Amino acid sequence: MEMELLVELVAFVLIGLAASGVGMLMRRTVARRARARTEFASGGDLVAVPCQARWRQGVRRRFFGYGKLAPDADGTGAVFKAPLRRAVALPVGGRAVVRESWRPGMRVLEYSAPDGQRIDFQVYDAEADRAARFLRIPDPADFA
Repeated sequence: MEMELLVELVAFVLIGLAASGVGMLMRRTVARRARARTEFASGGDLVAVPCQARWRQGVRRRFFGYGKLAPDADGTGAVFKAPLRRAVALPVGGRAVVRESWRPGMRVLEYSAPDGQRIDFQVYDAEADRAARFLRIPDPADFA
């Protein structure tokens, strides 16, 4: 009986170590890809930001989906494009609060549009600033 318990404990520890290693490798890969997209965008190219979006009210309030945040065709606003769904133009001129996410390496942009809509975007740390620029959120350094 004690031997079985010891074997189960060792198996549990080994599975935990393997999961920890895979998680660390995945976070490192995601961070490297985010940095590469940011460097590519610094050359003046427009690169969409992969994210998750959640509407807090309205028809889509239960929708929490993966997609990409990108500038719209005329460059004055942003569009959220999810696979197999119609692109959604986001209202311009709102405010956002950036906070840490419960997921390591991620941040949440809590966007409040002028019309009262509230949308949360979960983005990678390296791409939070670019996502804020797509939403036309003023940089605090502009007011200093």
